[in-house]
Amino acid sequence: MKNRYLKGAHLSERKFKEILKLFSEDLTATQIASISGVSRVTVNSYLKKIRQQIARYCELQQPADSIGRPPVSNNHERHEHHESRNGHDGTVTVKTEVSRAIKPIVFGIYRHADRLHTEILPDVSRAMIHAIVRGRSVLETLGTAERIRHFNNLVDLGHYRLYRLEHSIASEGANGACTEDIDAFWGLTKHRLAKFKGLNRNTVYLHLKECEFRYNHRNEELYEVLLNLLKTHPLNLS
Repeated sequence: MKNRYLKGAHLSERKFKEILKLFSEDLTATQIASISGVSRVTVNSYLKKIRQQIARYCELQQPADSIGRPPVSNNHERHEHHESRNGHDGTVTVKTEVSRAIKPIVFGIYRHADRLHTEILPDVSRAMIHAIVRGRSVLETLGTAERIRHFNNLVDLGHYRLYRLEHSIASEGANGACTEDIDAFWGLTKHRLAKFKGLNRNTVYLHLKECEFRYNHRNEELYEVLLNLLKTHPLNLS
């Protein structure tokens, strides 16, 4: 069965485009399964593939030299490995207090060329965030602290809190539009992640990149953007 967007699947192109359209409208897997008549397990597997492709696309859009990282990576895979290796592979409940024994998920936000970019920072602790926000030096983790200074804001996902980095390198040239942009992005991200009522730590990266993608293309027809993306880089289930 020919499908230009999804290779190796026994699903018609018409049905896949229906699922993609519903995904673009930000419906949950349960809602998509109910409307499309495709099982929730199958829908979930397709949505994960779509989110992985979105994450790769977002990585390609990152400026290669802005924070000293390569333009394309397997960040979502590395993040999964990092969490799994440290024994934190459970569910993170957002918008609630998180046990001090569980390492929080922290990500940074920065703006470049009218687009927002995010990066999960697995080596950043709450104590480090509080110290940097207050302008204190963090000598024992100097390299990480210096890297943080390239972001406009940090988010502690466990506490659902956005921190502004007033003395960061990124904030030196920031203006009111940048602040409003990040506030709007955080509002969208907070709303989207809250509806899941808890996220598996291994999929947080994919959901974060999806929020980034949706925000950066908020003024476009998202369904058409996704169609063009998957036409160029089709999903492969084999």
